[in-house]
Parts: sequence; C-alpha cells; structure tokens
Amino acid sequence: MADPLAITGLILQVIDTAGQVYRYCKQVKNADNEIRELFGELFALKAVLEQMSKERQGALDIQDPKSPQALSSESFRHALLSTNGILTNILDDLMERQLRGKSFFKQLGWPGKKEKFQGSIIQLERLKSYFILVMVNESSAMDKEVLSSINYLTDLGTQMREDSQKDLRQKIREWVCPFDVEASHRKARSVCQAGTGSWFIDGPFQRWFQGREKSRFLYLEGQSGSGKTVLCSTAIEEATKVTQGTSFNLALFTYCSFQLSASQKLVHVLGALLAQLSDQFPQALDGLEPDFRKKSLPSPNTLLQIILDYARQLKRLYIFVDAVNESDECEDIVNALLTLAASEHQIRVMATSTVASVTLNKNDLMRAQMKPSSNQSDIRDFVKVQLEKRPSLRYLPPRTKADITSTLITKANGMFRYVQCQIDLLSAQMTGRNVRKALATMPESLNGTYEVILGQIPLYNRELARDVLLWLTFSRQPMTLSALSEAVVIAKGDKFLDDECRLYSPTVILKICQGLVAYDEVTSVITLAHSSVKAFLTSDAIRQGPAAYYSLQEVDATRCIFQKCLTYLMFDAFQKPCQSRHSLRRRLKEFPLLNYASMTWGQYCGLHVPVGFALENSELDEIMAFFATCALHNGGNFRSWVQVLIPEAATGEAWSTEPLYYASSFGMTHVVERLIKSGIKLDSPGGRHDATALTVASYRGQHPVVKMLLEAGADPNLNDCHGVTSLGWATRKESARAFQSSCAKKCAASRKRGQ
Repeated sequence: MADPLAITGLILQVIDTAGQVYRYCKQVKNADNEIRELFGELFALKAVLEQMSKERQGALDIQDPKSPQALSSESFRHALLSTNGILTNILDDLMERQLRGKSFFKQLGWPGKKEKFQGSIIQLERLKSYFILVMVNESSAMDKEVLSSINYLTDLGTQMREDSQKDLRQKIREWVCPFDVEASHRKARSVCQAGTGSWFIDGPFQRWFQGREKSRFLYLEGQSGSGKTVLCSTAIEEATKVTQGTSFNLALFTYCSFQLSASQKLVHVLGALLAQLSDQFPQALDGLEPDFRKKSLPSPNTLLQIILDYARQLKRLYIFVDAVNESDECEDIVNALLTLAASEHQIRVMATSTVASVTLNKNDLMRAQMKPSSNQSDIRDFVKVQLEKRPSLRYLPPRTKADITSTLITKANGMFRYVQCQIDLLSAQMTGRNVRKALATMPESLNGTYEVILGQIPLYNRELARDVLLWLTFSRQPMTLSALSEAVVIAKGDKFLDDECRLYSPTVILKICQGLVAYDEVTSVITLAHSSVKAFLTSDAIRQGPAAYYSLQEVDATRCIFQKCLTYLMFDAFQKPCQSRHSLRRRLKEFPLLNYASMTWGQYCGLHVPVGFALENSELDEIMAFFATCALHNGGNFRSWVQVLIPEAATGEAWSTEPLYYASSFGMTHVVERLIKSGIKLDSPGGRHDATALTVASYRGQHPVVKMLLEAGADPNLNDCHGVTSLGWATRKESARAFQSSCAKKCAASRKRGQ
C-alpha cells in the first residue's frame, strides 16, 4: 500500500511541475496547435490536482480507479509519477529552447518532434481523465458542488482549445483572402434592377447550371460597362438560392476588382474561394497553418489541391469569378479555373471578362456573349423604373419620357454604365426644358459623358475633386471616406490637421464627385464608380479635351501620394509609440489615414513604382530623417509607424528592428544604398521572424536589393527563426513561380483526355 504522505507530496510536486510548464508556455507568441492543446490540458489537470491536494484523505490499497478508495493505491501513485515524468520532459525541452534565444522561444514549436509531443498531450489527457474518475468515486472526500467545479474546469480547458483553434482559422482566412468579397458583391447588387438579365439567367446560365451543356466552364464576355458584374452577381444569387441550406451543394464566388490589387492575384482569388469553402469545412484551413506561421503565402497549386479535396465531398460545387480581365494574371486565373472544372465532374465554373481578353479553345468552355441586342430590353426596363423613381423625372410629360427611353437605347449600344450616367445627368436638371436640352446634346460615348460630369464641377471645387480622383485611381488599398477626407487636405510640411484644415463634412466628396465615385455605407469604403472612370482619367483622350485638368499620370500621382503619406507619418502626434494596444486602437480611430499611410507609403516608393519614377535627393533626405527618429529615446515616428505596420509583433521586436530591414522589405533600392553607405549593420535580425534584411528581401522577391546587400557583404547563410536562409526563401519563391507551367500542363492533359 502506498504511503499517503508520500502521495500527498507527489501530488504537490506534479502541481508545481505543471505550473512551471504552464508559465513557460504563456511566453510563447502565436502558439502552435500543440502548445494551445497543452494550455487546455494543463489548465484542467492543474485544477484537478489542486483539488485533490485539498481533499486528500485516507490511504487504502485499492487498484480500481472506480473504487472510492483509489486515492492511495499503487496505480494512483504510478499515474502521478507518469504525469510528472511527461511534464518534466516537456519542461526540459522548453528550458533548452529558451536558452537558444528569446525570439526563437517566442516563435516556439517542436519541429521534428511533433508526433512525440502530440503523444504526450494524449497521455496527459488520459491521466487527467483517470484522476477525475478517482475523485468522482472518492465520495467521502468530495461533494457534488466540487465535482461540478472540476467538470466545469475540464470543459473550460476544452473550450479554450476550441476557441483558440477558431481564432487561428479566422486569421488564416483573412490572410489568404485580404479583401472583402461581400462588399464587392453588395456593390454589384446595389445597382441591379429586379427582372433584368433574364436573357442570360433563363438561357445560357440555366443550361450550364443544370448540366445540360457538355462544358462545365461558362465564360461570359462583354464590353466594358455592359453590366457583366451585375449579371454575374445575379447568377451568384440564383446559385446561392438553390444551394443555401444544403450540405451537399455549395456556391463560391469572388470579384477581381480594379480597385483592389489583392483581389487580382491568383493566390488570393483561390484564397477567397477557399475562405468561403471553410464556412462548411473549417478544417480546410488547417493545412495552411505552417505557411501562415512563416507568413509565406501558399502556392496556387496547394490551394487548388485543397479545394479539389473538399469538392469531392460535395454533390455539386459552383464557382464564380468576375472580371478576370482586370488582373495582370488573367491567363493564370483562367487556367486555374479550367483545371478546377476539368478535374472533378461535380465542379462547375463561371467567369466573366471583356471580349477577347483571353484566348481560349472553343472546346474548353461554353461561351456566352453580351451583345447590344441582348441588353436592349434590360435597358428599357431600367430606364422605365428610373423615370418613375427619380423625383425630378417622375412628372415629365409621357412624350419626353418616351424620347428619353428611345434616345438612351439607341446611344447606349448595350452599355448599362452609359445609361446610368445619363440618367444621373438628366435627373440633375431643374426644369423639363433643361431635360430636353440635355437630351438633345447628350454625348455619344461614355468618355464624352465623363467630360460632361467633370465639366459641371464648380471651379472652386475642381482642385478637391481632382485630388479625390487621384487618390482613388491610384490607391493601393481600400480607402474609407474619413481617410480620404484627410488625404486630400494634407499639405507638405504639415505637422498636424486642425478643424480649419479639415473638410466641414467628408460627405461633400460624394456630392462633388457624384456619378464618378461609389460609397459603401456598411464598410465606409469609397471607390471609383467603375473601371471605365479610371480608364478615362488616365487615357490620352482626356488630355485633348475640355476635361484635361483632370488628366492623371501615374508618376505624378505616385509622388503626390508618397509625399502626403510620409508627411502624415511625421505628424507631431506620432513622435512616440502607443503604450498599449488599447491606446493604439484609439490612435487609429482618431487619425483615420494612419493605417492606410502606414501600410502603403513604402509601396509608393519601393520596387513596384511606375516606369519613370525616381526619388529625388530631397525626398531621400526626408525618408532618412524619418528613419533616423528610431534612435530617439522614445522610438520616434519610425517606431510609431512600425507599431501600426505589425501591431501583432511584440514590443521588443518592433523596437529592435532596424530601418534597413523595412527599406529592404519594401524594395527601396536608393534608400538601402544610402543606409549601406552610412555603415549600418547588414546582418542585424529583426521583424516578426528574426530575419536579416537580406532574408526579408529574398522573401519579398526584391532582387535589386538582394544583389545590393550581397555585394555589400551581407551573409546569405544566416537562418531566420524558422531555420530558413535567404537562399532558401529565394528557392521557394522560384518554385512558386513554376506553378504557371504546371497549371498549363494540367489543362493540356485534361483537354487531351477529352474532358
């Protein structure tokens, strides 16, 4: 029979060891799944053992855990020793890894030992269950209230693991799909009129949707402004209506928005589809966790395979991708979609594009084209509703309404966007006579329509309107109305914005630029109303006409936005970082442009600048002055910027990372050159992953910077916290680029099989 005093001491020893492991694990940043599981088990196990310590009574030698006398049995003592042994092994591993460096420890994982570690967790869970069984049957030592508390703690440990996993999956979802798909869908639906598009929905769409066509790929073509996006949104609504509420049919969709560069990338197109797929299959995101930890986007091939794996569990999967022509990776996106459609019989794909935006074999797809004749009835119905809906048009004589309808149908040539703009212009007239006059002088084209709209902006608002259009045309991320209202009033040299500088109301932007911008009241995001607005503002045609003042050149716009963002980041209010995440959230709310300026200013002067753009010496001086604030006692504006750039990073990491790291990450070649000449340490580790400037430049694909750093003597053999060198990241990036040829081969093979 075991000594009851010895068992009591052993219980206390296990509690102490469990406490040490728990404290070590709490130091781990962005804990892996195994660490999170250990949190839950330690939480429950420690609570159970502490209760045992309080309730310890008697010393009977009974082997069965269901026996009320099991607390002092030899088997119970053996269970305690086993528990302590497992915890001690884990603790030794943790202590050894902590000795390898603080940053390494915070990025903790058990590479190469995960299988063994997972086994330890399972053993701890079984031992915890054994101890609970012992306590449940030790009725003399425990009442129902105590048992209820133990059960609650056990359930809480399980819930902690589940909540942590759910939170991780949400982060992965936002990482692979860094834009709001629902907002794009909402924008398309906002301009859709009920009953339109029946020629397509009741015809080609239904034949494809019901599988009456041989091809599983439906390709809708139409000229810019013809209403493809709205028609696609209607098709999505039809498919969602049928699949909603079923577990065997699913509809996924995304929009390649001209305003959202991320939405045009193949990896994010597939990421958006996978993010929606995870609503039904949450575990679909789990395979991306290793890449997420390293912040290394998965290859398109990986995402394709995951989608295909889960598609096999469905009876039918419908996929919709709008405006593939908006992307520079159009061919890759179409090839990936062809691969999906050809790989599994239950997958059906629909994509929209402008005419001849991509060359495809007729055998690959079912092609539907939007012709002027296709849209005539829809345009007629749209105009009829607008003439009754708009107060200024409702009371026009029937003959005037008939003339408006016939004129618009004739001149539109199937372009819904043209009709929408003309209706806006006509409804702005104050009298029926003016409506007649506007109808008689109605421009023949969409470009001509935009000239009229711009020409009606009062002289005193022209500068503001041009600034608004410049920011929205060349924005790198979605902009909120409040952020834009600050961006347009900043002047170089400003150190703050007061009420005298700000617009009286941000909504004046919507009024001044009516017809050219669109505003989402749900997200507060403002965008250009249509891709054709951007096309006109940056075209050669605008420079020759009456709207030449609004002509926009990318080089000039890039310089303007870069300078304003840097001016904003140098505001007096940001001379020192926030002391807590709460104060950082308050700062971001108080300064609505801060997030946009922090995230994008480096892009406007980095590797991906337009041809012909080069930083001037005075601008390089300004950047160097900004970077130099990192040496100030309080961290300066530089550390405040880094804090917004990577809010999830620990304070120490944000504080220790040198400017060379970020200049290299953004591809600021001339800035990197200046920093090297200043004698800065080339191999200082920094960022979230203890990487050198050379490593992050390799990871980002900043080839000119990589060459410059190597020539200056940077060490290519240094590992980041994941054990990967700069050469390792460069190799991985090259492997990802090989996806194009791989995807093309798959499509060719599918066609050869006659699929």
